[in-house]
Amino acid sequence: MTGKELILEVEGIQLKLLTKLVDKNPFWKSILNNPKDVDENVYYGMCVENYHLLFRESYFDAPILSYPFSQKARLLINEFYIEELGHDKLLLKSLISVGLSESDLFESTPLPGTMALCNSLAYWSRHDPLFFFTTLGPLEGREIEIDSFVIAMHEKELSKEFIDPIESHANINMNAGHGLLTRDIFETIQVISDEDAKRIFTYTELFVKIYDRFYKNIWNHYSNGGKLIRKAVHYGKA
Repeated sequence: MTGKELILEVEGIQLKLLTKLVDKNPFWKSILNNPKDVDENVYYGMCVENYHLLFRESYFDAPILSYPFSQKARLLINEFYIEELGHDKLLLKSLISVGLSESDLFESTPLPGTMALCNSLAYWSRHDPLFFFTTLGPLEGREIEIDSFVIAMHEKELSKEFIDPIESHANINMNAGHGLLTRDIFETIQVISDEDAKRIFTYTELFVKIYDRFYKNIWNHYSNGGKLIRKAVHYGKA
């Protein structure tokens, strides 16, 4: 099949799984339905974990910058990478407004669900770039015109200093069309083998489950008063 045919099938699978899992997990159900009742700690924790993910974005973006099979796709992903650089600094501004520092975050350990998502993306980008490209749509908000998390923060009436940098980040992604990057990439790929297509369809379910776990971890930890900064434990000295 063509790249365009493949990505439309993948998007159909993603939509079914996202509706079944992510849309119904406790984090998004609460954010969408009862944003005023969600503890402030959850909003701050979401920002912390997104910061951890963006801070490590080079782990999973850098390996595909030299994608050798399509010059057009390579140019698109390089342009995307340049636009993404420094987005962690925007979220840092939000976190500084609630009393955290860059050194606090550097010494903090991400939640297991955050590192699972980061490490999975890093593995796929290095070993299966075709599949990695399919994950960019959900990660960058393919179907989103208005960021639901930003709306929820406004309804919760969090401080302007906290909301503004996060909203700026969301607007950059939307205005740059990052959610549609996957479609643009696959339109440059003329042929996808049956073997590659089957593998991508199989991995799609695994990716959505890891993505779902990312949000569940955030809810389970931060809605129960979990600390924003989780110091790494060092056992002995080298």
